[in-house]
Order: sequence, then structure tokens, then C-alpha cells
Amino acid sequence: MKRIRVAIFGTSFGRTVQAPGFKRHPGFELVALAGHDLERTRHRAAELDVPAAYADWRELLRRESPDLVSIATPVDLHHPMMLGALAAGAHVHCEKPTALHRWQAVAMRDAAAAAGRIAGINHEFRFFPARRHAVELVRAGGIGRPRRGEILGRYPIWARADTRPMSWLAERARGGGILGALGSHHTDCLRTFFGEPRSVLASLRVDQPRRGESIATADDACTVEYEFAGGTSAGLDLSAGVPYRWERFEIHGEDASLRWDETGYRLWRIVAGREPEAVTLPEEVALHPREGEPALLAPFGVMADRLHRAIAHGEALSPNFAADAVPVQFALDACRLSNEAGARVAVDTAPAVALPAPVPAV
Repeated sequence: MKRIRVAIFGTSFGRTVQAPGFKRHPGFELVALAGHDLERTRHRAAELDVPAAYADWRELLRRESPDLVSIATPVDLHHPMMLGALAAGAHVHCEKPTALHRWQAVAMRDAAAAAGRIAGINHEFRFFPARRHAVELVRAGGIGRPRRGEILGRYPIWARADTRPMSWLAERARGGGILGALGSHHTDCLRTFFGEPRSVLASLRVDQPRRGESIATADDACTVEYEFAGGTSAGLDLSAGVPYRWERFEIHGEDASLRWDETGYRLWRIVAGREPEAVTLPEEVALHPREGEPALLAPFGVMADRLHRAIAHGEALSPNFAADAVPVQFALDACRLSNEAGARVAVDTAPAVALPAPVPAV
């Protein structure tokens, strides 16, 4: 198996999920980490048995020449890091949300295409077994014509002012906020069932503004109502200012509904007048998480394997920048425009090539 040399930019999620995921795959060799604090990055590299640590990601690119760069940093760094990695000849895998706004996302997509490099986006939630099988059932007509989707998310991220200190996640200018952090995943989920959203009505709020002695500028709650072709609709209601975690996903059709919860390992089919029926998940969508490991490590393993097959064997990558990262970013931008306008707005269609438009303020 071809060994692909990978470097990770970012030492938080990059350390807890991505690094173990790449190290577990026999086709990857994790050669370096980059983080803003050199001593902490060296310590984490030593813990993971990664040979090199850098505070300057540009120096890492010059010295290590990785085949693949995985970007797991604050959102405002995604655009320069991806363009730099592509210019250095690397393939790129990027965390979500993709960028600060859609024009950055388009530029990142086009730079990857011009360089002839693979560009992946980490929508690893796609690979939870319940969601994967739900998509298969809906596409096979298992609930009749789909007509409505609903996602409810509750997260104890900022339940009190002292729950979590001020960080980029609470700063709008750096790409923070619950819409980007989890609404990006959930928007991607809905579009796998219903296609691209055509319009949106959204409310973004800061329900718990205090972060220690600082004040948050990024949303910690949002309510989003998407409209799709054919009259299909879907809603998101997310709050990160509550003292518990819970997610519920529902896809409603003319004949039945499908429901799964945050674990992603159980799926129910519901018909009017009957008790919910547990759906047996086929082995081909199964994951086998190890006890005590982060919940996202098992689905990230599927993403890592797809990246390896795309880079080493030329297989089509899904999810990717052109088909997934850019359209989701356009939808998130429309949510923010709707919130500012206080009205439903159209979701623009992503252009086939970069437009010579000025970069909008964020």
C-alpha cells in the first residue's frame, strides 16, 4: 500500500481525532504537526509519536514537503493555509466550516483544480451508520416522496459564562458560531436527502453572550428554515447555551418517517398509527468504535480511507470541495444574509469558475 506523508495544521481536533485516525490507517505516515504554540505542539507531537513539530506552517511546508495537508485550525486560517499547501504541491483536506465566506471557498476550490490536487472537506458525520442507511432508504423509496426534514441540536458549549473561556469559536470575525460549527454538518446532511436549498429564512442569536470577562460576537443559537425544489422543506434549531447534549434527526416522507439520534448507530422507521420500528443496519455501513475513543474517530476513519483511495488510486472523493464544501458555504452565507435582512433570501448557486467580485465584509 502506498504510504502518503501527511501533516496536520492544528493541535486540538487535529490531535484528538485526525492524528489518531491517520496513524491508524496503514496508508498514511503522519510526519508533522503545526500549532501556534511551539512548546505545546512539540509536547503533543511527542505524545503521538510524530517526528516533527512547528509553530510556522509555512516552514513545515518548506521542510517536510508533505503529500497531504489536513487543516484543523480556526476558520480564518483555512483560506491562506489551503492556498499555501496547494502552492507547495500538497493535496488538502480541510475542516468545516470551509471558509469565512463563499468567495474564499470558491477560490480554494479553484486553486485545487488548477493545481490538479485532491481537495476534501471533513463532513465525517456522513459516515455514521444510521445516517448512511437513512440516505439509502430514502433514495430507494423507503418512505415515499420525501417532504420534510428536521434537526434539533442541543450542546452544552456555553451553558454559563464560565463553561468555556473566550476563543475563536465565539468570535464572528474568525468564523466562529454554532451555525458554522455544527450547522455546516447539518446543512450537508439535509442536502444529501433533498438536494441544494433554494431559499432560507434564518435567525442567528447570541443567547449566552458572556465568555468569562469577554463578550461573544458569534452566534450560539440559530433557527434555520430551508426550502428545496418541489416544495420540500427542512428546519434546523440549534442551541449551544444549554446544560445538556442531545440531537434528533428526522426525515419525513409521504408514507413513513425515519429518525435517528446523536449517537448515529440506531435508526427507526415510523408509520402512522404504529410504534417506531428499529431498522437493522447493514454491515456495509457499520462502524466499530473502540471503547473510550472520541465519537468522531470511527467516522473519520472512513474519511481517511476515502482520502487515501483518491490520492493513491485516483478514485473520486466524496465529500469534496467542488460538490460539497462550496455549496454548503453558499447556504451558510445565505443564512447570515437572511438573519441580517430579517427576511427569506435566495441561496445563490455556486459558480463554475471564480468570479472577479470584491470580497464582502464578514
